[in-house]
Amino acid sequence: MARPRRVIVPRKKHNIITDSKTKIRLIKELEVDYLILLKTNEELLNLSAEDFIKFLVNNLKVKQVVCGFDYRFGNKAKGNVDLLKLKGKYYGYSTVVIDEIKLDGIKVSSSAIREKLEKGLIEEANKLLGYQYNIIGIVNKANQIAREMGYPTANIYIDDRIALRNGVYATKTKINNKIYSSISNIGYKPTFNGNQKVLETHIFGLNMDLYGKEISVEFIKFIRDEQKFESIIDLKERIREDIVIARNL
Repeated sequence: MARPRRVIVPRKKHNIITDSKTKIRLIKELEVDYLILLKTNEELLNLSAEDFIKFLVNNLKVKQVVCGFDYRFGNKAKGNVDLLKLKGKYYGYSTVVIDEIKLDGIKVSSSAIREKLEKGLIEEANKLLGYQYNIIGIVNKANQIAREMGYPTANIYIDDRIALRNGVYATKTKINNKIYSSISNIGYKPTFNGNQKVLETHIFGLNMDLYGKEISVEFIKFIRDEQKFESIIDLKERIREDIVIARNL
């Protein structure tokens, strides 16, 4: 277990690939029976490598540990795969190590994926992830400005640390296991002086009240950066152009 940077340097913003809600849903889709979330605090992070192994054995009764080839854990990241294997013989658990994976010469890692997302290289990020990058959330009732312009959106307020580059994307939206083509903007609504990060999604050909419903938005291709427009008329015209691009994609 490596030290989360947000705990070590709490004042500094550190981008994340997925929020907890989306991560839990992805794990659930893998048909995992139980998911245990450990509270990340200084007490846990200060455990030595061997004490962390004891924690797993005594509290979680582990019988098998699966980790990446470069996995580090414990205080000052002194624990590694060799130590896991060695202690497994004593504590009675087996260790499965996932070898390094490369795609087109790029090591598949959270750092590489985060970098692609921050640059808006969503297609490359999706390739490294092995699935379409998505954000899951509950649709909130917003100020309905988009609806008044003729382009109703399903709005999800999201974690400010999400690594995905702000801007407009061609997307697909899953509602009740049905998938719709859509276009999404992630950002702060600069034209309306917004200050909370929000994912706005206009779903093609759908006339349904989505307030309070959970949706999943999958990102297909980056179209353009988020920008502030001088007038609502300019914004509407650009939305029309974006929709044409997204439909063609």
